[in-house]
Amino acid sequence: MSESTEAARTARLAYEHARDLTARDAAHRALTERLLLRCADVLDSFDRLLADGAADDVATYRRSLGLIAGQLESALADEGLERFGRVGERAEPATHHVAGARPAPVGAGDDEVLEIVQRGYRYRGHVLRAARVVVAVDGGTEQGTERE
Repeated sequence: MSESTEAARTARLAYEHARDLTARDAAHRALTERLLLRCADVLDSFDRLLADGAADDVATYRRSLGLIAGQLESALADEGLERFGRVGERAEPATHHVAGARPAPVGAGDDEVLEIVQRGYRYRGHVLRAARVVVAVDGGTEQGTERE
């Protein structure tokens, strides 16, 4: 086998190996993002459960669930999942989905977030899910209007 043939074979093998690693990395990234979104849904369930309270010993129930939710959120944050969407911030098209609008209260600006319907999540700088929010509007926009 000539030296140039061997060099070409080695280069081709290196290219195929790099391509395989890139494909595996992309598949792993997609799997991780799906997993993180499922965990984000669990956090949403905790939020709803905490908002509803419990029939017996509500304070202990809420405290316990709050600790569990905090542990899960901390673990996910350690892996790169970031929650976003806060009351008072300005809604941005890249990170917020406007699920409703209300007349702006005194002191609130147009497109200021008044309520979080569903938190947004970002992983490694990539928005996995926009925050669903209710925003303030000047004038008479109907409540419940969907905007992108």
